[in-house]
Amino acid sequence: MRLRQWHFSILLAAGYLVVSGPTVGAAELTATPAEQVDLLIQQSDDEGLLKVAKQLRGGLTVSADNPLRVPNFPKARQALETAVTLPGARQAEAKLLLAKMMLAGEGGPVDVDRALALLDDVIKAGNAEAAYIRGQKLASLPNRDQEARGNLNLALRLGDGAAAFELAKLSGATPAHTAAMTSFGLNLLRQRVARGDAGAAFDLGGYYRKLSDKPEDQKEALGWYRKAAQLGQTAAVVWVARLLGNPDTPLFDRTAAVEQYQTAARDGSIEAAQELVRDFADAGPLKVPPDIYDVWIAKLIDAKDATAVLYYSQALQETAEQRRQSSDQLYEATMAGDVANVDDLIRIGESFRDGAGVVIDQTRAASIFRLGVRNGSNAALTRFAHLVIDAPSLRSQENVALALEKLSGLAAKGSVTGQLLLGDMYAKGVMGQVDETKAIDLYRRALAAAESVEVLNRLAEVYLSSADMNKRRKAFPYIERASRAGSESAMLKEAEAYADGEIVGQDFDRAVALYKKAISLGATDALVSLANLYLSRGGETAFRDAHKAFSDAIAAGNREAPVEMARFLKANGKLDEAIDRLTAAARRNNSSAAVELYEYASERAQDPNVGAQWLRLALKTMSDVPREKVHLASVMLMPSDIRLNLQGAAMLRELAGAKIPGAAVALSSVYIEGKGDVKDVPAGLELLEQASQKGDVDALLKLGDLYMDGKFVEGDGQKAVSYYRAVITLYPDDPVANMRMARAYREGRGVERNLAVAATYLKISSDAGSRMATRDLGLAYIWGSGVERQEDKAIQLLRSAAEHGFAFAWHDLAETYGSAIGPEVDASQNFRLNMRGAREGHVSAMIGAGVALLSGFGTQRDPEAGILWLERASASSGWDAPDAMHRLAEVYKFGIGVGKDPKKAREWELRAANAGSATAMFHLALDLEAANTDASKAEAIKWLQSARALQHVQAAKKLKRMGAEDMSSVSLQGVEDNDVEE
Repeated sequence: MRLRQWHFSILLAAGYLVVSGPTVGAAELTATPAEQVDLLIQQSDDEGLLKVAKQLRGGLTVSADNPLRVPNFPKARQALETAVTLPGARQAEAKLLLAKMMLAGEGGPVDVDRALALLDDVIKAGNAEAAYIRGQKLASLPNRDQEARGNLNLALRLGDGAAAFELAKLSGATPAHTAAMTSFGLNLLRQRVARGDAGAAFDLGGYYRKLSDKPEDQKEALGWYRKAAQLGQTAAVVWVARLLGNPDTPLFDRTAAVEQYQTAARDGSIEAAQELVRDFADAGPLKVPPDIYDVWIAKLIDAKDATAVLYYSQALQETAEQRRQSSDQLYEATMAGDVANVDDLIRIGESFRDGAGVVIDQTRAASIFRLGVRNGSNAALTRFAHLVIDAPSLRSQENVALALEKLSGLAAKGSVTGQLLLGDMYAKGVMGQVDETKAIDLYRRALAAAESVEVLNRLAEVYLSSADMNKRRKAFPYIERASRAGSESAMLKEAEAYADGEIVGQDFDRAVALYKKAISLGATDALVSLANLYLSRGGETAFRDAHKAFSDAIAAGNREAPVEMARFLKANGKLDEAIDRLTAAARRNNSSAAVELYEYASERAQDPNVGAQWLRLALKTMSDVPREKVHLASVMLMPSDIRLNLQGAAMLRELAGAKIPGAAVALSSVYIEGKGDVKDVPAGLELLEQASQKGDVDALLKLGDLYMDGKFVEGDGQKAVSYYRAVITLYPDDPVANMRMARAYREGRGVERNLAVAATYLKISSDAGSRMATRDLGLAYIWGSGVERQEDKAIQLLRSAAEHGFAFAWHDLAETYGSAIGPEVDASQNFRLNMRGAREGHVSAMIGAGVALLSGFGTQRDPEAGILWLERASASSGWDAPDAMHRLAEVYKFGIGVGKDPKKAREWELRAANAGSATAMFHLALDLEAANTDASKAEAIKWLQSARALQHVQAAKKLKRMGAEDMSSVSLQGVEDNDVEE
């Protein structure tokens, strides 16, 4: 961005946008037009008021050096409100102008009814324009066609040719009548143009522009707009620029378009100046040169234009305080009514919603969108409704009532969007309680109007969210229809349904076919799911089939497949083959595969310098995806290659400077965690503090985590909470910060322990989309932790978390059916849910599924498949992988589904113990003690001590019984020798 030489004080001055317009340069005036309004009102001067209103609406030039004209709509409207009450020759003209402003929402809310009444008064004086405007507006309202026809016919008789085009569009017109009216209107307008009427040429330009996208029609439109411009119509110049600046047409000429915009801007058009600035800031098709941008951004700021303030703030490397100040100023200006263009209003609202150039503030975004809603903008309404639906903190009585009223009006007119969003309000309990019945009814009405994949998926989600199995089964027909319509997410849901057999009859072949279809469309998630489905079936060909699925995808050119296959192979204990696959992909310039290859090779060798050549290759073939750049740069700091380290650090600094999420945190981790043989905790903390001062949420969260965990810095719970609260101040619904606050209150770290407050934070995080929070909230309802115990609510939340990708929740859900903590025990449900989680890679679910297959709990016994899942779980990097190893030891020790094999049993028990399983340590110690030699007893004591250090109660008791408790360096207070089994 340019303009860096400007001091930020310019922006601060620009930010204080005022409602009054600039001073008129005429020497004879001692007051500005805005100030004159109050004087003229006192004098009841209708002619003066009308004249000043026109000046204020059209805008006054900023200064002799700045030609831009700044309108003052609120003051213009105030002048007209008085002028229409004063009888006289200018009253009708004042009414016409006021009606136009009311219909456009200039200077106040849209008021259609009053505007129509004012226009009706003006029509009685024989005004063609009033008849045309009223007829055109009536034509857009339901059941007003007859009135519209009457007004438009009158306008046509009075010489307004554009009325003919509106008459041609009215319902009930025959093709012959439409053609005749169109021909009549065109001839009439051409005659007026011949007499030098610029407005008629402008109307002809609009007719051909809207007629079709055909090049000949757009060329005709361009010709008429040019004619209108020649005749003095300034607005026509902007349309000439727009047509020339459309890259999708043969008329495209960026140089000519830029010149036309500059011409219009030099004639005072703020809109033209905004287009030039917008194209530069958004890297648009016109490629506006920096020097032209500099000129017009300066003049717009001088004109105190709110849109320019937004763009200029994006161009600066602001501090957090500067960003906050400019955000405040932009918001104040917008709410003061200085932004009349609804598109700009929406853009500014989106900036506050998304944090683009301003401090993110959903409350302010909602307020700005609410202005657009009151001005009759459906685009603003949809954005406002989405905010109210998605952000619980915005569900005030006023906001909910407005969204409900406007969406109900849209829905009543048959709007699919209105019905969809209104359905979302009921489905998500925006009005208080979830109302599935009303949500389903609205979704069905929307579906009746149009076969929408979005609506089909919404209906499926409502049914799937139910804890009632009969309702859940109703989701399948909608999933099936959305899948047939090409929805990848629905296709995956349909495949999962057939694989799982819960809401539709289980059909392995059908599930495979659907997954393969999704894979052919590029859905890599389907590839992973298909491989897991093969494994879940077990049998001799299971792994081979999964292997082939990945191989086929790689052969078909799926660039993500090699990395996914490598992860699959590694998870199944085949690291060497995973490295071979990644090597082949990396040599074909797959940068993601090269980075993954380095990580696998260095892990296998336990040496960060092994495989560094693949990072150099990845650097040469690096993608433009910011997230992948951050990952590559972070990994480049691992080997002790100073050149790679410097390149990685430089990349991270550049990415952090560009405010790419995660870059500043990745760079700080280098110093704090000592990656790449570099450790400098103060330097890392300084990086995080600098980033946090600029509003970097990742940096604030990292600082909070560091002080909460106390691993690399001295623990300080209160300080940690202050960082989490800083995030919530900027982003009240941030899911991660709210999760952290929930943990703080649940554990009483940095704050007084309060489970109810913890649950509140969990709900905010869950509503904001955190699947982990949804799962934790479900567990809270299971146990009544800070909320009233509700089994149905708990199951609904756990299922929602699981179905939205949080695999841990499948095992939690399975446990509710496999124990007494939830509904009645249902072994088949327990197995199906564990299998869902296992297929998505959750280790505890793999163990649950494996044990069920070995024992026949809830499914047919299949020892081979059970062992396969336990082996996969043991090969994972999950914290519970040692438990899977211990289970395998028991399988071979007791011959569960296989022949007894003491040697294999000992091997797995030893692996589990070495991997950290306290239970395995305990049982290994018992076996060693049973050998009854001095050496085996000594070794048994060592394993018992290790288990005791991990808080294994029975190991502590055993040491006590052996008289060896004094050999342990760890104490367990309160342990009683009551012979309770572990």
